[in-house]
Amino acid sequence: MARVLCAWEFGGDLGHVRRLVPIAIELRTMGHEVAVAFRDSGYLEIARTEGLESFIAPLLRAPRMVNPSPVNFSDVLLNLGFEDRRGLAGALRAWRSFYDLIAPDVVVADYAPTALIAARHAGIRRVTVGTGFSLPVPQDPLPALRPWATIGPGVLHALDERLLESVRASLGAVAEPEPRRAFELFEAQAQLLCTFPEIDPFGPREGVEYVGPQGDATSGLDLRWRDASRGKRVFAYLKPRDPRFEAVLSGLRKLDAEVLVAAPGLAPDRARAASTPRMRVLCDAVNLDPLLPGMSLCVSHAGPGLAARALAAGVAMALLPLQLEQFLIAKRIVDGGGAAMVSPEEAAPDFAEWFASLLERPGFVEAAARHAQAHRGHSFAAAAKRAAERIAAVASA
Repeated sequence: MARVLCAWEFGGDLGHVRRLVPIAIELRTMGHEVAVAFRDSGYLEIARTEGLESFIAPLLRAPRMVNPSPVNFSDVLLNLGFEDRRGLAGALRAWRSFYDLIAPDVVVADYAPTALIAARHAGIRRVTVGTGFSLPVPQDPLPALRPWATIGPGVLHALDERLLESVRASLGAVAEPEPRRAFELFEAQAQLLCTFPEIDPFGPREGVEYVGPQGDATSGLDLRWRDASRGKRVFAYLKPRDPRFEAVLSGLRKLDAEVLVAAPGLAPDRARAASTPRMRVLCDAVNLDPLLPGMSLCVSHAGPGLAARALAAGVAMALLPLQLEQFLIAKRIVDGGGAAMVSPEEAAPDFAEWFASLLERPGFVEAAARHAQAHRGHSFAAAAKRAAERIAAVASA
C-alpha cells in the first residue's frame, strides 16, 4: 500500500479541507497510509477528528504589495509570495525536509504550488485536485485570467519569466530538471478537477480529468421549508463581509417568498434582528439536501461547491461574485443560461426588484432544468471515491 500526502497551501475557505478530507478517508479505506498538511491550523482538527495524521504546511511570507488585478497565474503566484526568493527557498527546503520525514509515494496538491514544485524536484509522483482556478491552462505563456481584456503576449511572457527566475534561484543546485516554462511548474501524473466542465473557470479543457464535484451538502443545520407546497422559496448563502450584504438582505426581506439565509460568521444578535416571520437568517451553514428540491432561486457568491449543487438540482441562480474565481464561474453559468449576475464592479441594483424579476423571468427555470438533466447521473457522494481511486493508481504506477 502507498503513503499519500494531501497538501493545501492557498485559499481561505473550507472548500479545500472539505475536498481533501473525504478523499483522504477514501484512500485510507482502500488500505493506504494518508497524512495531511494544511495551511490553517484551525482546520487541522477536522482531519484529526477523522483519525488522519496532520501537519501544518510550510508557508510563504505574504508580500507587502500586490497587484490587485493579477494578469495571469504567474502574477497570482507572485502576489502570493513567489517573488520573495529567500522566503520561497525556505518553504521549498521545508517541503523537501517534510518529504524526507514522511516519505510519501504521491503528493496530492490542492492549491499547493510550492508543495508541487518541491515534489517535482524530489522525484515524487504528483496529483493535483481542485475546482479549476488553481490549475492554469498549460500554455506558453500562461494565458490571461481575463480573456476579454487586451493583454499583449510580451506582458504575459514577462510575468512568466519573473516567476521562473525566482523559482530557479530558490531551487538552486537541486533544480534538476530546471523549469523552462511556467506551466511546467504545475505538471503532474494526474490532474483531477472536482467540478463540472461547464463551471470550470478555464474550461472545458483537455488534459485534465473531471471527476465531478463532491458532496458536502449534509454538513450544517438540518432545516426544512415551512411550506413547500405553495409559493416561492429562496435560499441565500452570503458572506457578511460583502459590502452589499445589508442591501441584499433588505431586498430578500421584501420578496413575496419564503426566504432562508445562511450567513456563516454573522453575529447571532444580528441574525436574529434581521429575521422576520418569512425570512430566517442564520449564522451557520445548512444542510442543502432537504432544501434543494423545493428551492425556487439560489442566491450566492458563485462558490464552486454551491454552484455545482444548484446546477445539478436545476435551481435558477442569482450570483454575486466577490473575487475573480467566483466571477469566472458565474460568467460561465450565466452564459449557459439559468443564472444572472451582479459583478463587484457594477452598481448595485434594487435587489428586491432584481430578485423578483428573476423569480418570474420567462425561460429562466427551464434553462436551469436543462443543466439538471445533463447531470442527472452524477453522484456527489461517489466523487471522492473516484478521485481516490485515480490517486491510488498513480501511487502504484
